[in-house]
Amino acid sequence: MYPLPEGCFAPRNQWYIAAWADEIRREPMERWILNEPIAFYRTEDGRAVALEGRCPHRHFPLGKSRLIGDNIECMYHGITFSPKGDCVRIPSQGMVPASCKVKAYPLVERWKWLWIWMGDPALADESLIPDHHEIGLTDPAFTVESGTYHAVPGRYMLMHDNLFDLTHLGFLHQTSIGAGDYSVVDEQRDNGDNWISSQREFPNIQCPPLYAQVFGYEGKVDRAFGMKLFLPSLHAGYDFLCKSRTDSDDPGAVLGKVRVYHAITPATKNTAHYFFAYGRTFKQDDDAFGKAMLASFNAVIEEDMLATREIESMLTTLGTTPPEVLLKADATCVRGRRLFESLIRKEQAV
Repeated sequence: MYPLPEGCFAPRNQWYIAAWADEIRREPMERWILNEPIAFYRTEDGRAVALEGRCPHRHFPLGKSRLIGDNIECMYHGITFSPKGDCVRIPSQGMVPASCKVKAYPLVERWKWLWIWMGDPALADESLIPDHHEIGLTDPAFTVESGTYHAVPGRYMLMHDNLFDLTHLGFLHQTSIGAGDYSVVDEQRDNGDNWISSQREFPNIQCPPLYAQVFGYEGKVDRAFGMKLFLPSLHAGYDFLCKSRTDSDDPGAVLGKVRVYHAITPATKNTAHYFFAYGRTFKQDDDAFGKAMLASFNAVIEEDMLATREIESMLTTLGTTPPEVLLKADATCVRGRRLFESLIRKEQAV
């Protein structure tokens, strides 16, 4: 499925971010992941649960049903399932068929996220979840603002493409975080079995509009930013700015350091979930400033989603996959796509 080859949708034996922890409460919630409905809720002692989100009797959504203690009761005919997915009650008969059960998905609550494993539960190794301290989420040098969720009107790989190729910053985001010609700066790339990274340095460019407003500074800056994707879900990036070392009144003075976290999870074949957080080293105790900056980043994400929505509309309306022209700037994108395809092909080969 474009931009992956036909027959490739998404790897299953991986950890995906399913929700912010505070999204899941006692009231059941439905969220589609990898084209499957999932019912989320918390037990009476606060443990988060993820069950296959449709009753096997008439396929009524369990995420739109109700809880009886720690069990979930289908609102249609009252068939009830335990947090392990076993059927514990069928009101209209005493015998429970062996086939009357739903899948229970491994779910791990870490930091403020819930990570779900959609594949073989026997392979769900929690050590595969990216180390949150290593990527700065719990680094005390940064204040992290969290909690934004976006329903993406397009297939998940379009968002990964967007994050792989940041040369769009100077165009799609020219009134926010873009400034300068990003396409002429050399990109440093690296990758491993389940990660890929890219970074660039921009000496002596105009301070991007959003940061000019944040720092109250409109002169030239030296900027370094990059992104590392921990497949298949989490992009952890940084954006460091200092006054230009060659053209400013205080050469090299640090203006601020920002870390960004973009988590992309496939919802259906043509939609995705987007969880965003950011960390900063400045005005760390100013809650109002933090929320305002988060709102500014959300406006940037809306610009990304505009591009995704338009591309998805173009592809679905065409009904075919047209050939694409690949550019030099697509090198990271091509590597990333190949890593995704490799994960999917390995699962298909088993």
